[in-house]
Amino acid sequence: MIRDPIFGGVDWDGVRQLAFMIGSSLFLVSFAAATSGDWYDPYVWFWGFASEHSTVFIFGTMFFLISLHMWHQFESGRL
Repeated sequence: MIRDPIFGGVDWDGVRQLAFMIGSSLFLVSFAAATSGDWYDPYVWFWGFASEHSTVFIFGTMFFLISLHMWHQFESGRL
């Protein structure tokens, strides 16, 4: 949660926690990929998949972001 529910501002501890979680996850993915090849293989695969299926990828990203926004609006009581 990166929004402070009491004061409505940004919860910087939550932002740091989220950044640490994402960084640690990417590090673990890179480490696991390095044991059987190059460390950047998952990122090359992801970029190739996103490039080959750009329409589906853009639609999925837009759908995910709109869904996340609507969920946030519902949870904050604005819907």
